[in-house]
Amino acid sequence: MKYSYSGRTDIGLEREVNQDSFGNANLNWGSIFILSDGFGHKEGGKFASQSTVDIFINNYSKDAPKNIEVFFESSFDEINKYIYYKKVSEYDKAMLGCTAVVMVFEGETAHIAHIGDSRAYIIQEDRIQRLTTDHSYVQSLIDKGELSPEKAMFHSKRHVLIRALGSHRKAKIDYTFWSIASNDKIMLCCDGVWGFISQSKIEEVLNNNNPDQATNKLIDIVKENSGTDNITLQVISFT
Repeated sequence: MKYSYSGRTDIGLEREVNQDSFGNANLNWGSIFILSDGFGHKEGGKFASQSTVDIFINNYSKDAPKNIEVFFESSFDEINKYIYYKKVSEYDKAMLGCTAVVMVFEGETAHIAHIGDSRAYIIQEDRIQRLTTDHSYVQSLIDKGELSPEKAMFHSKRHVLIRALGSHRKAKIDYTFWSIASNDKIMLCCDGVWGFISQSKIEEVLNNNNPDQATNKLIDIVKENSGTDNITLQVISFT
């Protein structure tokens, strides 16, 4: 199955540096898309997110994995160790790390793994669905029934993560896979996107625009809605 693709990042309206990173690579057996949102120490956050992209692409460029879930787990574990020990040795134990969402598209299947609150959405039959669940404090409250999704958007601890790369010695990820059909679209994005635009608006933009147009329009809308964070997204449209 073929696809068209667009990936973009923007520093946003208030940040001094862009700590987000993204990338993609294509081989005969499949394609990979990586998006990572760094946090904490200015240079360290960017180091963490860029390292995530670089290591995934390097690992992906080797032989085709026999098991993609295992590929995700081993790559995330390698990245986490690299970031964690660099944090201790070179960044003097500063608070730094990153979230990440990664998709491998093989045949007619999208394999998705993530850690933190960067998200994956899918459009099928013109309807949007979120494919990932945030690893955040407010999501844990939602899961317990103690907080509604609507109120979570305004919670004082909405940015507090309970899982991220570089935060602990081990990285615990979530993995899922999804069957893809013609006209489906997938969007990977950081919280600088979904935190400033409604899901219904994302659905509208993705349904009515090609990937290049969609990434541009979504960044513009986020900025119109204040856009205080870094803004990074990837849109893949299958044909």
